[in-house]
Amino acid sequence: MMRFNLSAGQWAFFIIVPIVVIAIIGVAIFFILRYRSMKKDFKYHCYKKIYKIAMDRDYYLINNFLFRIDSAHVARIDHILFADKYIYIINDFYVEGDVDGKENDASFIIISKDGKKQYMDNPMAINAKLVNKLSLITGINQSLMIGISLINDDCRCGVQTTSKSSYIIQANRFKQLVKAIESRDIGLINKDQLASAVKAIDKLNRRKRNSGAK
Repeated sequence: MMRFNLSAGQWAFFIIVPIVVIAIIGVAIFFILRYRSMKKDFKYHCYKKIYKIAMDRDYYLINNFLFRIDSAHVARIDHILFADKYIYIINDFYVEGDVDGKENDASFIIISKDGKKQYMDNPMAINAKLVNKLSLITGINQSLMIGISLINDDCRCGVQTTSKSSYIIQANRFKQLVKAIESRDIGLINKDQLASAVKAIDKLNRRKRNSGAK
């Protein structure tokens, strides 16, 4: 029968190394699952942040808004937030990497962590079209609408923009952005006008029809 005469240090090595390897694998699995969960639940993550602002400020909020833009197409807006001075048209975009571009570009560049480049349709342009369509259909003045594209917090945003009516920003900065916009030196939306806008937009929501809700 063979006997292994190992020193205390060697025994410690054989015991500790497997534990360290298992711990590293466990951490890797944790971050992979966390990443997948964050990507899957990103819209809900954004919803919670927007909902908290709506509750704290007594703003009206519509989620998962669907409206017909022509005879063959229905458009979607993730969130519409009715604040004191503006109506915010918000869509969520999960970006796997960092984003660069200019506000008028047709596409933005997505740079992955390993440096590879791919492209995505300009979300600011997408929101601008939705704002325009919604304004035309409802008769609500487009100057009262702000388009916001929310991206994940770990995405570095290098988009060059000077727009005061369209933004792309990380979700964790949304509250700060709304606070800054609402502090602009303009009058509040008239309460009757705001109630009319909420009613006009809510009436268009095809999600209710699709789900059978009344």
